[in-house]
Amino acid sequence: MNSAQEAGKDAPAKSEDSASGVADVNGIAAVLRISQFRRLWIVLGLSSLGDWLGLLATSLFAADQVEGTTAKGAAFGGVNVMRLLPAMLLGPLAGVFADRFDRRLTMTICDLLRFGLFVSIPLAAVFLNEPAAAVTWALIATFLIEMVAMFWIPAKEAGLPNLVPRDKLESANQLTLVTTYGVSPVLAALLLAGISRALLSAVDEKVDDLWITPVDLALYVNALTFLAAAIVVFFFVKGLSGKGGDTEEKQRQPGLLASVVQGWQFVKGTTMVRGLVYGILGAFAAGGAVIGIAKPYAASLSGGDAAFSLLFGSLFVGLGAGIGLGPIVVRALSRRRWFGMSIVLAGFSVALLAPAPHLAVAVPLVFLVGAGAGMAYLSGSTLLGKEVQDTMRGRVFAFVQSLVRVVLMLAIALSSLLVGLGGSRTLPVGSLDIQVSTARGLLVVAGVLAIITGVLAFHRMDDKPGVPVIADLIASLRGRPLAVPGGPSMGVFIAVEGGEGAGKSTQIAALAPWLEERGYECVTTHEPGATPLGRKIRQLLLHEESVSPRAEALLYAADRSEHVSTVVRPALSRGAVVITDRYIDSSLAYQGAGRALPTPEIGWLSAWATAALKPDLVVLLDLDPEVGLARVAKRGTADRLESESRLFHERVRSGFLDLAEAEPKRYLVLDATAKPEDITRQIKQRLESLLPVRATSVPRTMVDTSS
Repeated sequence: MNSAQEAGKDAPAKSEDSASGVADVNGIAAVLRISQFRRLWIVLGLSSLGDWLGLLATSLFAADQVEGTTAKGAAFGGVNVMRLLPAMLLGPLAGVFADRFDRRLTMTICDLLRFGLFVSIPLAAVFLNEPAAAVTWALIATFLIEMVAMFWIPAKEAGLPNLVPRDKLESANQLTLVTTYGVSPVLAALLLAGISRALLSAVDEKVDDLWITPVDLALYVNALTFLAAAIVVFFFVKGLSGKGGDTEEKQRQPGLLASVVQGWQFVKGTTMVRGLVYGILGAFAAGGAVIGIAKPYAASLSGGDAAFSLLFGSLFVGLGAGIGLGPIVVRALSRRRWFGMSIVLAGFSVALLAPAPHLAVAVPLVFLVGAGAGMAYLSGSTLLGKEVQDTMRGRVFAFVQSLVRVVLMLAIALSSLLVGLGGSRTLPVGSLDIQVSTARGLLVVAGVLAIITGVLAFHRMDDKPGVPVIADLIASLRGRPLAVPGGPSMGVFIAVEGGEGAGKSTQIAALAPWLEERGYECVTTHEPGATPLGRKIRQLLLHEESVSPRAEALLYAADRSEHVSTVVRPALSRGAVVITDRYIDSSLAYQGAGRALPTPEIGWLSAWATAALKPDLVVLLDLDPEVGLARVAKRGTADRLESESRLFHERVRSGFLDLAEAEPKRYLVLDATAKPEDITRQIKQRLESLLPVRATSVPRTMVDTSS
């Protein structure tokens, strides 16, 4: 059994594809029920806390070793430069390791090495007893720590998709990224402040009386987080390696240099990955420019350090919000489209920062910059995890991670350098005084570049060419994304629903010839029993003496799955108009409201069975159950459902009406007591707006309705 199967065994998936428009009933909780992922998440939390605490503590440690503002600034900045350099040197090689060697063992060794290196930093200050030497070793250790991290990151990223089902990968990425960029930085800052306060209070605020400095203690605590992570990974997370740790697979792989070349060729030759690269260039260049320009930009808003801190914090709050809330906002939107659109959002927000006259305007825009970058990072990571094969995933993730770090470093450094080259002047605009400066000019340039790269990424990755972007976004927010022209949903899907005796068959029979005359292929069908398998299921459902409610729901779902895959979807792919007598709403009304089963579970079951295929229009023929059952009685013997109590059928009717009320734009509710020809006329009027133009007449296809 592979790790994905094990993940499914730990937590049976109850969510459906994001394109279905139905909310995931489990969300993040479902991912955390997967034991292997839960353990990896604990490891990630520890490592992320260690990374951020290490960044803060090592930078402060280096600055504490020297005197003078310039020297302290150089030491502080030198540590951060050392953290970014390995990305340029080791990214491709680290990716090969993630694809060729056991990922669990790689992560364990990396965490043990980081444990030892972090411990060595404060010890070096004790044994070397020379500030310059201590700073030098801190820089060297930081460089080595980041080298090790370059091997740890792609091993983790490439192994994560092996622990969770594909439909849970976005939720897993949400949780890990929020932990890394939202929770861990805050906890690290609080932990460092807490250590300092605890130590100083122990000696009555007399720093000279401390036997160990707060920064040294923070480094020791940080080292312990990596030791704990190594133990958890080695003993408790078994499913990371996938094919990357498979002996036979490793034997078939080329050498190290050839593997690096192979990875570059894959990135260069894969349209989706190239689109991701363009997008990342734009998103992180824009974010880096905001960070590098934030200090002088805050000054141009007549703000000081507090304004800078507010802008910096808004960026990271936006990043966390984009990662955590983005999927809830965009719902069923294609993740490939979402990636490019997120970068364009970030770019526009950066460009709009330039003319912002006040901090109150700048803060929401900076938040949107972070949100756009966060959504792009989440969708990009999810796409890589789902669409890149396991044997290549480590190299691709390593390339992307290296690119992120390099672009961010260059954007921060270049924007910080350029912002000091120009001056600043005040431009009066009405009652406002707007600052015109190099910082604001650079924001315009960064924003425009981000928009361009976002558009390039969108066109490279677009999986719905020809579909209007804004219209698709609006439709996706409603849970029904637009179909691709000429794709499998080019036809029109209509479901006719209602209680017993409502006249569904009469209306379908009247609509079919009308559609044929207008040049449409019309497929009329029904549930249950429209397929050979369905006829056997129909016999069980309607003529067996006793079927339990849950078994009944499962049998209807089985019939519907076969019906959609063999009748409905093939007809829609030809561009036909498909009219079905009963569909998902009948299960929601009969088994949900009628049998009192949980309606969300029935909805999920039917959506899973049909791969989330929804009708373009649901015609509900509403009828008092007493009238409908009287009509049935005139036909002769009633089946098992028709023989249910009137109270049951009252609940069914209420269930149908509740569904229609929830989505009024997709339903046409008609009084079934009206004259049949009047009902037909109203249905035709509604269909006029749904039907595409047809120039020729085609015959009708009628599915066998015999039971």
